[in-house]
Amino acid sequence: MAGSKVKIWKQDPSVKSIGIRSCYISTEVRNGPADNDIILQGMPNVVGNADNDFLFYPEENPLEFDVVHTFTIVRQVLTMFRRALNRMQITQNFNWFWGAEPINVYPRAGLDANAYYSRNEKALRFFYFHPSDNPQNPLVYTCRSFDIVAHETGHAALDSLKPGYISNSWHPQTGGLHESFGDLTAIFTMLAQMDVCEAIIVESKANLHSKSFFPALAEQFGEALGRPMGLRNADNDLNMSDVSNEVHDISRVFTGAIYDILADFFEKYEDPTQFDQAESLFRLGKYLTSLVIASIWKGPDENATYSDIALKMIELEEDDERKEIIRDQFRKREVLDAPAELVGAEPGLLSWDGCCGTLRLKDHQKIYEKNVAAALKMR
Repeated sequence: MAGSKVKIWKQDPSVKSIGIRSCYISTEVRNGPADNDIILQGMPNVVGNADNDFLFYPEENPLEFDVVHTFTIVRQVLTMFRRALNRMQITQNFNWFWGAEPINVYPRAGLDANAYYSRNEKALRFFYFHPSDNPQNPLVYTCRSFDIVAHETGHAALDSLKPGYISNSWHPQTGGLHESFGDLTAIFTMLAQMDVCEAIIVESKANLHSKSFFPALAEQFGEALGRPMGLRNADNDLNMSDVSNEVHDISRVFTGAIYDILADFFEKYEDPTQFDQAESLFRLGKYLTSLVIASIWKGPDENATYSDIALKMIELEEDDERKEIIRDQFRKREVLDAPAELVGAEPGLLSWDGCCGTLRLKDHQKIYEKNVAAALKMR
């Protein structure tokens, strides 16, 4: 059956160099839009045209555009995730934490500078807000950010793959992995699209460490908070001794290590005499996506640390030179061969702040507090 064409922000409304582009969803899309994995809530039912395409622009049909855009990003993340598992011969039929029942997605969930995944609600909620709480400032819709929608869907996907990260964990780095996985989900989903890879190569001139939209996450949201490089920058040099145990802060170390591994892989293996550099980035992106996801899947089910995942990546990597790149980056970040004072953690040290509300959601915090109490009781 033929799929559907859609229009979406390919990155973020503030990234004008990419803007709005057409995408193709190869799987069946019903009016809503909806499919077996996703149901949109709180918005008008959007009907496709005679060819079952959903082609709207935010200036002309803002509600319809937001619905289709949000649905499409969630769909792209799930497709990317399932393909990555299949490439690593992980044949588990990936469903949501609660099973085959679809997730409820609320593109305009209310007025708040926030977005979150809720396990109990079986939902993704994206809010909107006036920058500086000034009603004179135009609303910023989190559902329009590719990065934010992908990030929150990444939380839901990781909870489905490793439910023990929330259900039975207290380690600060496990919380950091959850936030990092959300950011990496945005990066990996961008790399799964050839036209975005081409845009990355063009804007960076094939240098992944040059300033571009690629490592900056949620640019429009970040600008609203006075952060010119988005909410977080994946291309960072942070070590474990540089960060706190706040989940977003500590997450930047793992995200930065994976970003540098990608950049090192690309620098080593791209060959413009044989392959277009966008093609090389696309292929390396798929490879690293599978390696990270497989390492998490094969790693601990609860209280996973950065070193657990780093060592699993090294174990699964078959090429000695790539093994050394991975090892070097995690050593540099004080994850492997770390100073004694950075090894280990005490229950109760994790804290929450920042705009992503997933781990500071009251239901999830209650689970964490229960896990901390249980861990302390056993000591």
